[in-house]
Amino acid sequence: MKTRSSLFGVVLLTLATIFAASCGNAPQPTANNTTAQSATRGGTLSYRMTAPPSSFNYVMTDSEGTMLVAFSLLTSALTEFDHRTQKYVPGLAESWKVSDDGLTVKVKLRQGSKFSDGKEISSDDVVFTLRSIYDEKANAPVWKDAMLVADKPIEAKAIDPLTVELTFPKRVAAVENYLVNLGVLPAHMLKSELDAGKFSEAWKLDSDPSKIVSSGPFTVESVAGGERIVLKRNPNYWKKDAKGEQLPYLDKLSLEITADSNNAMARLSQNTLDLVDRIRPADFATLSSQTGDVKATDVGPGLGTDHIWFNLNTAKANGEKLDGTAKFKWFSDVRFRRAISTAIDRNTIATTTLRGLASPLYNFVSPGNKTWSKTDLPKIEYSREKAAQLLAEAGFVTKGTPEAPELFDAANNRVAFTLVVPVENEPRKLTAAVIQEDLAKLGIKMEVAPVETQNVSERWSKTFDYDAILFGLSVSDTEPSSFGNFLNSNAAAHQWHPEQKTPATEWEARIDKLFAEQSAESDPQKRAALFGEIQQIVAEQLPVIPVVARHIVTAAHIKIGNHSPSPIFPYSLWNADQLFIKQ
Repeated sequence: MKTRSSLFGVVLLTLATIFAASCGNAPQPTANNTTAQSATRGGTLSYRMTAPPSSFNYVMTDSEGTMLVAFSLLTSALTEFDHRTQKYVPGLAESWKVSDDGLTVKVKLRQGSKFSDGKEISSDDVVFTLRSIYDEKANAPVWKDAMLVADKPIEAKAIDPLTVELTFPKRVAAVENYLVNLGVLPAHMLKSELDAGKFSEAWKLDSDPSKIVSSGPFTVESVAGGERIVLKRNPNYWKKDAKGEQLPYLDKLSLEITADSNNAMARLSQNTLDLVDRIRPADFATLSSQTGDVKATDVGPGLGTDHIWFNLNTAKANGEKLDGTAKFKWFSDVRFRRAISTAIDRNTIATTTLRGLASPLYNFVSPGNKTWSKTDLPKIEYSREKAAQLLAEAGFVTKGTPEAPELFDAANNRVAFTLVVPVENEPRKLTAAVIQEDLAKLGIKMEVAPVETQNVSERWSKTFDYDAILFGLSVSDTEPSSFGNFLNSNAAAHQWHPEQKTPATEWEARIDKLFAEQSAESDPQKRAALFGEIQQIVAEQLPVIPVVARHIVTAAHIKIGNHSPSPIFPYSLWNADQLFIKQ
């Protein structure tokens, strides 16, 4: 999959703690972090969503809400991602085996697994699902892209009712990255729509709930416009807990559409909401300072990051040249970028500005990615003196007074630029203000320009009309290959200089080569070394200057059992089938 940087990376390719070249029979998964002896069945849990899904058909995912409901709650995939261990575990596939050439995968489905209507799940359903993903008329907005390998589809053939053979166009590092995306849909319910070219219209929100057949823990009970979606237990869900009791424990899961954060917090206090993910720092502080039935949890760094990058495009989209300008010369000098990085007080931003709900960042990969983030990268020391030294080595001169310094380049140009920041993002605006103060101490005049997020994206991806941007990566998976659209020099989300015809620098060419190697390397240790070298190069060259990784913070009623929120989407509902209401 190609990472959608600074946008919601909808598809979960999750993690690659790779099972080397193959995976044999695996144990029946049981409830994680569970108290199988004390978990009770029954009851309804209410969860806040900011916007409704657009469909109950996950192949047509175009938003976070659709991803949550249609994929995470209504669908079971061939493999699953255990958020506690950040490892793959078997899902509807009890085992899978990769051929020696790495191109063919034989997947064995669980015997006796059924859809919510009682019909057995078979290899024909897997073949049908892949067909629907690649269907031209369906034109799946995200899933088709995620399931292409070298722009070619994966072929599927049913060997017998429980065995399906998948053939990849080329060797991939981890087939699990694709199996985890392959949620199984019921061919007996959707084949007629696909054959008629109407698959994209199937299972819209106004569909008859009884016609929506699920392979996941829940199925649809009712939809109340843009206010509420009520899911009910799938009576034929395949998963059981450690005692052999069928999951999920809950009778119902009520998804409450509550866009306004103030309203969400009020509903928490009124016990009309039980669970809210990604609450604001001020709300976390309030809940942490009071006693009551609602507790806030700092889950730690999410996968998203906040970083700065400078415009290294040689020209704007309108043809105006940039590579001969003074700013381009500053921005393309790694000593300048290192000086800026050294001048930023990350600790103050993380601990004070963002109230301790962020971690200083020294990498483009968040520390929330516990498997693939390189932990031995040098931490960038905050030092005005060292930053000034780097600038001096690059030919910059400080004038003015100690109280009001002014920095000039060797051609006597005053060093001044504008930092674009999304106006809707309060943490990033606060961060920009601190950076502005930090750079002013070096004599750099940095103006902060808050603009709408869509405008920010257009500037770096289309018009190239900007100096610097404070944005970052918003990713939903930990797998190294998911960073391809960010790291490859010819990629659309290569933020500082996208879609290069040939690599503009030697280090970008080196990253291209390393990335191609890791994407086909099935040995976990070798792959980690390749991806680690990429992280090292980015840390040295600083095409993006990492600032912080903000934390995922959740608020939950104390009555919820097995609540084990994750910093990775879908946060508190990754183990929705294991949540229960305490007696």
